[in-house]
Amino acid sequence: MLLPRSITESIERLRLLIVRSLLRVNLSQDIVFLFLASVAGIASGYGAVLFHEAIRLVQSLFFVHLLGEGSSWPLARYTIALLPALGGLLVGLLGLLIGRDSRGHGVPDVIAAVIARGGYLKGSLAASTTLSAAVSIGSGGGAGREGPIVLIGAAVGSAIGQFFRLSSDHLRTLAAAGAAGGIAAIFNAPLGGVMFALEIIIGDFSVRKFSPIVVSAVLATAVSRSYLGDHPTFVPTDYALASNTELLFYLGLGLAAGFVSVWFIRVMFWTERLFEHFHRIPRWLQPAIGGLGVGLVLIWLPSIAGYTYAVNNQAILGRADAVVLLGILFLKPVVVGLTLGSGGSGGVFAPALKAGAAFGGLAGMGLHLLFPELTGSSGAYALVGMGAVVAGTMHAPLTAILMIFEVSDTYEVILPIMFAAVSSAVVARLVLKHSIYTLPLERQGIEIGYGINISIVNRVTVEEIMRRAIVRIRRSTTIRDLVMLVEETDQSVFPVVSDSGAFMGVVRFQDLRTVLRSPDIHETLIAEDIMVKNVPRLSPRDALDVTLKTFELSDFDMLPVLDGSSREVVGLVDHEDALRRYRKEILLHSAK
Repeated sequence: MLLPRSITESIERLRLLIVRSLLRVNLSQDIVFLFLASVAGIASGYGAVLFHEAIRLVQSLFFVHLLGEGSSWPLARYTIALLPALGGLLVGLLGLLIGRDSRGHGVPDVIAAVIARGGYLKGSLAASTTLSAAVSIGSGGGAGREGPIVLIGAAVGSAIGQFFRLSSDHLRTLAAAGAAGGIAAIFNAPLGGVMFALEIIIGDFSVRKFSPIVVSAVLATAVSRSYLGDHPTFVPTDYALASNTELLFYLGLGLAAGFVSVWFIRVMFWTERLFEHFHRIPRWLQPAIGGLGVGLVLIWLPSIAGYTYAVNNQAILGRADAVVLLGILFLKPVVVGLTLGSGGSGGVFAPALKAGAAFGGLAGMGLHLLFPELTGSSGAYALVGMGAVVAGTMHAPLTAILMIFEVSDTYEVILPIMFAAVSSAVVARLVLKHSIYTLPLERQGIEIGYGINISIVNRVTVEEIMRRAIVRIRRSTTIRDLVMLVEETDQSVFPVVSDSGAFMGVVRFQDLRTVLRSPDIHETLIAEDIMVKNVPRLSPRDALDVTLKTFELSDFDMLPVLDGSSREVVGLVDHEDALRRYRKEILLHSAK
């Protein structure tokens, strides 16, 4: 929507005034960027508070005022099935009014924006997502809160970056910072929010990304705590390891949780795809049908609704009924699929937590029955089960470990969660290539890996970006001659070749600098003495995604390109050149 000319001019004058004020202060670029990340964190914190209150308001409207708390009407229990259907109808009508961008999981959209669109998100998504997701979740929908709040926070961060016309790299970081702030605020878990953004959203653990994301998450949590209170999401427990042998049980729990995670993902997306066959039904009416399906489950299992964590707390305390846990485990992915597949809004992190609590609680009951002296209460297994299933579904063990620690405020459970989360993530990755967040993107033709959009860079080869005019050195080249070469070229890596021209290794600038600190030694050394032999190497036919992954896994600024048959060095690839080409391809893809 285009704004009136007078408003546009006023916004532009405001932007220029702020930029000039920051320039007068003479602050470094990093300080200014941290300031913008702080603004994103505070804004996402207030967005989380508003979203939390909106869900609570809708929940009160539907389940207290419409249903009638404590109603003695014989059929009151069955009218609960109509509430999610009514909420779905409202979500469908809202979609007609405000557009469909706010529907769905939320997190995959943020990942796609950060990786494939340079961090660009519509600022209006913050308002539309708050409204539609609050209705979808508050009326009894099966999805969770974290997906919409990640989208809300990322949209706020992206809007701030767009206002100041930041580069795409900074825009990506601000979007991730806003997402971290949103999830940190909604779960009162700053460390978990930081790791969620780094491990899942942006896929980059560099210091330049880490600092603004931490600042945003901390400030968002501070805002949230000032309004919603400083207390863990789940009830804290007094936990103690019954025996060292119990760690083996937690390892087994994690391995089994990996298969449960894969099952959860497949059932959820299978349920979602059912609505692809409903093409004759108007799109705005489909959320009501999905809501009715969820409502029928709510009649028997009210705790399966997305707005409540009651069953999680009961399982952690060891007070949950085994039948209820069994129902939660098998039906939770179904109700999430019904909600999201029909056009509702919500996340999948909280549903994975609930399924994990059910699985862990059931496993704990069985293990304690069989090995009462070697195992603790079933509540400990429910807590660890939550982390294990979250790690398996998201393929993100670090996020799961930190998040469970913060939302439970139970330090003693860290070691069991580490055992379970890592083993679950390994099993899930081996069985299913994509996580619960990247599978929807793969179906859109976007393949995400190590922080880049692989589907875009697959068509670019090393041959297109490598430098052919390079300096090669002989194995017998002296250190003195190497120093002269460093002064004459901008290469940071020098390929070393044999007398026949075959590749032997490389001499890096940092290796040469280390040798020069000992003048008595370097006079007698040659290139062969200081070269690195085990060097990652590329082929001219390798795709750009292979190049970026190789750089990610190595500590080289430049990599040699070798002809496959002759082992001759035909060029060098600079990391910055590869990233520059990737950004260009992203820009060209976004313009289409």
